[in-house]
Amino acid sequence: HISNHASRPEVAMALKHGSGSTVERSSKTFNSDYFYSATYFPHDSIVIRSALPYTSDLARSLQADQHYIWFAVITILLLTVVLYRFTSRLGDNVKKLRTFASRADHGESLDTEDLIAFPADELGEIAERIIKIYKRLQSTRREQDMLKRQLTQNIAHELKTPVASIQGYLETILENPNINDQMREQFLGRCYAQSQRLTSLLHDISTLNRMDDAPEMTSTENVNISQMVQNIQKETALQLQQKGMTFVNRLPDNIVVRGNQSLLYSVFRNLTDNAIAYAGEGTTITLTAQRPGAYIVESDMSDEDGSAKWAFTFADNGVGVSAEHLPRLFERFYRVDKGRSRKMGGTGLGLAIVKNAVLLHGGTIRVSQNEGGGLKFEFSLKI
Repeated sequence: HISNHASRPEVAMALKHGSGSTVERSSKTFNSDYFYSATYFPHDSIVIRSALPYTSDLARSLQADQHYIWFAVITILLLTVVLYRFTSRLGDNVKKLRTFASRADHGESLDTEDLIAFPADELGEIAERIIKIYKRLQSTRREQDMLKRQLTQNIAHELKTPVASIQGYLETILENPNINDQMREQFLGRCYAQSQRLTSLLHDISTLNRMDDAPEMTSTENVNISQMVQNIQKETALQLQQKGMTFVNRLPDNIVVRGNQSLLYSVFRNLTDNAIAYAGEGTTITLTAQRPGAYIVESDMSDEDGSAKWAFTFADNGVGVSAEHLPRLFERFYRVDKGRSRKMGGTGLGLAIVKNAVLLHGGTIRVSQNEGGGLKFEFSLKI
């Protein structure tokens, strides 16, 4: 006879909750303790009930399961604490980054207490680097803005002189209709000279802007430096003769570099004009070159990229300048003797163009006092 087990606790629990079990209940059939388990399958409308003798092995297994449950609970709690701390630090970093982004967007100060230190983790390190890079860019931008303002002021000042001179001469002519022809011609000649200086100044400014703003747009070709220098010698022969100066050209034949014809011409022409204007009468200009591979000078002129370069030395034995002026000779509008420089018609941009053109052609340049007097320019040009 098989009795109906629907009233058994484990079956009732299975019908109500889907599964159930009973522990340590004496079996009426076998008169011993059993572990009963029941599972309800509603789709088939059946309950499967199983029983195992509740021996010490089963008790230990069930006890082990309870230990595992406690272990799992403790592990979950520990993971929750660790995860909370991690998310809390992550939240601090994200909050500070959000504050940084908001202040940066509104142009507010970033030197505040809540942006001084981030938590010591990878995200905090990255966040600190982002802020440092941004601050460095801000500092660089401020310096650039300051330099641009100074440059603008210098340009305005330099343009004012020739424009004021031209205006003054023309006003004199217009306000004195009875001025004699000789005086009128003299004033017009001075106007023309100032207009030429103005043209030179605008040309030099345009050249520098072109090198600064779009160096990659500069066209290149094979340029014969030796032939270019010979042409410059012919162009400046009269000026050299008037000052009793000598140009000693010791360049090898057919020096060819890859570059921009106009800018390379500016390098050698500006150096020559600078020497003619300031070296003094009866002096000698000497231009030499060393072939690629023979260029051995101090470390600040070394070829870090390992490319082949021609090395040039442009020197004169003139009056030179004192040592404190040397570091600033390549600055735009810098003049050792401002009054004398303007009187000579210089724009104050010649050596700045020389430096920028040399750098644009993959070279380096420096200036030093020549032995025995004068200046010595050492520069290189990539082949």
